[in-house]
Amino acid sequence: MVESETPSVLMGDHQLDTRASGCDRHIVVVGGGTAGWMSAATLKRRLKCRVTVIESARVPPIGVGEATIPAIVDWIENMGIDEDEFIRRTGATYKLAIRFDNWVEPQHRYWHPFGICGSPIDGVDLIHTWQRGVRQGWISVESKYTDYSFQRELCERGRGPRAPGQPSLAHNYAFHLDAGKLAAFLQEIAINEGVQHVVADVRGAAHDEQGNIQSLSLDGQTAVAGDLFIDCSGFASVLIEREMQSKWTDWSGQLICDRAITMRRSRNELGDDEKSSAELPPFTISTGMNSGWSWQIPLHENTGCGYVFSSAHISDEDARSELIGLVGGDAETTETRVVPMRVGVRPMSWVGNCVSIGLSAGFVEPLESTGIFLIQRALDELVDCLPTAILPDVFDKRSCDTQSFNTRMTEVYAQVRDFVLMHYVVSQRRDTAFWKEAATVALPDSLARLLEEYTRTGRVLMPQRDPTFLDVNHHYILSPAGVQPGCLPGSRDSQPGTAQFLEHIRSTHTQIAKRLPSHASLIDTIHP
Repeated sequence: MVESETPSVLMGDHQLDTRASGCDRHIVVVGGGTAGWMSAATLKRRLKCRVTVIESARVPPIGVGEATIPAIVDWIENMGIDEDEFIRRTGATYKLAIRFDNWVEPQHRYWHPFGICGSPIDGVDLIHTWQRGVRQGWISVESKYTDYSFQRELCERGRGPRAPGQPSLAHNYAFHLDAGKLAAFLQEIAINEGVQHVVADVRGAAHDEQGNIQSLSLDGQTAVAGDLFIDCSGFASVLIEREMQSKWTDWSGQLICDRAITMRRSRNELGDDEKSSAELPPFTISTGMNSGWSWQIPLHENTGCGYVFSSAHISDEDARSELIGLVGGDAETTETRVVPMRVGVRPMSWVGNCVSIGLSAGFVEPLESTGIFLIQRALDELVDCLPTAILPDVFDKRSCDTQSFNTRMTEVYAQVRDFVLMHYVVSQRRDTAFWKEAATVALPDSLARLLEEYTRTGRVLMPQRDPTFLDVNHHYILSPAGVQPGCLPGSRDSQPGTAQFLEHIRSTHTQIAKRLPSHASLIDTIHP
């Protein structure tokens, strides 16, 4: 058998071999980081094509703590990665919930745990039974809907979701990650899968008669040709915007935060008293601030901290001082970084043979930890919208369902926008200029319809196809703010024994949680 001639790219003194088994089409990913390397590893595994990542050496990684949602567990399993190894390599801890402090009003606290709450009764969510119980007096008015969440019970007790070497007893969980370590681990996975790596800056692109990208010209290196180009260059959007002229829809009129201050708080920086009392919470802490909100993401070695804020309401310097005042640290020596944010979406994130994934496709502030999920979802939709078989013309525009991809991803981003915005508009805070504006912005029609339907009928309007957030997620946010669901048609008054059943749920969760190790001891056992 005679091998056909295959293209190659010169990398200094080394030749980049672009040959691979399977499909001979070539995917070129521009940009590294989480989006670039996750895209490369996933597409290499699922499509069996040649994949090359072009990464600039001049773009530093942000390297902050990053939180995820349970979809990350599916990706780990699909890639055949051992969970303990993933935790070790990414400096990870478990995430079972988000605790919201000072969001509804100052000194108020509520939980958004993963997973269902308790158990459905008469085929409907527990919130309707709990609500009737409070109204009828057989449940204490001091109780909360999340009292029946197993994940919240683990969080309150500082427990991990499993014992070492055993499967998780919490069916929904995620991770807190070191973003820098995650990108390095994803790069290693991708290269082990056979992905090629080019370190260079993209200077421009050559196009064919239809406007598709044929090749990319690089700074000081030979051009790289490809069939499908993935833009993971972040807000720079060097391909989808600069080369393909895809427009950006701005959402800053609804989500008014446009900057973030980030920092780390190392365990080594803690005093002896703090160290002895410090725990490793299995949850993210989100705190309402004067002009936005802050995150605290507990990692194995440190805590990633940040303040998402509106530059129209506070300066970078004052935001830095407010963040350090909350989480601790020396105001003179603590290293911080300012990250501008561009809030919005690109409705045409797939144009011709160029697909934008990650920040180049859209961005919604990370209040519900959806950044990595949106990368995963885009990759799933991309593969789904390619032909069902790896054919020679697999990347021919005519055989790709770009319209469905663009429609689906725009809808996904809109779901995330609405859910994040909902946190603000149901808040009762009006104590600063920021909260007065953030809580009273004009609502998207989709969110206005959802809230109206919820309070009128008790139903949560969701898309029929793969909703990003379920009805229980909405209950977790709306109930603490005093937004009650309307009565579902056919809902009945409480049946005999319902109170005892609810108490059985709580006592069972408590018994199981007591048998599990602390989150800190579980993580210390996993990490060497």
